[in-house]
Order: sequence, then C-alpha cells, then structure tokens
Amino acid sequence: MMIDANLLPFSVDELVKSKAWHDATPEQRRKFISASITFDTVLTHYADKYREKKTIKGEFIACVLWDFYYDLFCNPLEQGNGFDFELGYYYENNIDNYSERLLDEAIDPKRWIKVLKQAYRENKEKIIEGTTDKNGEIDLDLVNDFSVEYRDYLY
Repeated sequence: MMIDANLLPFSVDELVKSKAWHDATPEQRRKFISASITFDTVLTHYADKYREKKTIKGEFIACVLWDFYYDLFCNPLEQGNGFDFELGYYYENNIDNYSERLLDEAIDPKRWIKVLKQAYRENKEKIIEGTTDKNGEIDLDLVNDFSVEYRDYLY
C-alpha cells in the first residue's frame, strides 16, 4: 500500500521506529491508518465547526476537542513517551485496540458535543471569567489557557 506520508495526520518517521509497527501485520497497519485518518477528519471537522461560531461556548468546545485530540492521538504518535510505551500502557500492546478506540471515538462525535455542552453549562461562570481580560473584554484566545482542565469530560 502506497500512501503519501504528507497526507497522514501523524509522523510516519516516528511510527516506523516502533516495535509495535514492525510487529503489526499489513492488515493491522491499514486498519490503523484508516482509523487515524477517520479520527483526525471527524475531530477536525467538529472543532473547526465550533470555532467558526466565534462564541465562548464554541471556542470552549473547539479547544477541549483539540486538547482531547492531542492527548489521545498526538501524544502516542509524536510527542509523548513513544508509540510502544503508549500501546503497552493503554492498549495491552495491541495496535488493534488503539485502532478500535480511535474508530469508536469517531463513530459518535455528537457524544463529544453533548458532553462538552453539559460541561460548559456546569462551568459557564468560571469559563466566562477565564475569557475575560484585565479590561473586562472577552478574549476567545484565553480559552486555550484553561481548556485542558475539561478534557477529562471526554473520557
């Protein structure tokens, strides 16, 4: 299977260094690539959609989705302890388990939105306070400073 590595939502260079990738069958690799692209595409769509609303609630949803994305997807593949460690620690050294997790998340993205809207309602005052700058103006860029605190709502 030939895929332009520039089109993938992760660094192939880091992935192919892992023992898990070398041990995976071609079918497991295809499944993982498919799951990765699906997860990336779905999450990006919803995060962009809510960011475009240019509201505190929309920015909150977008930022928490991106925090979730980096935690679930980027850390294992690019930034964290390495793919082998992440697979061993969270997915029983099984690339299929990780692929299935990514697909399971992408299948029901409206669950993310429902959960995050509830989190927003429960924490609205604190969130608004966190987006208010020293002049009393709303600054949507400030949401990213604290959004990681709400990432666990998605787990």
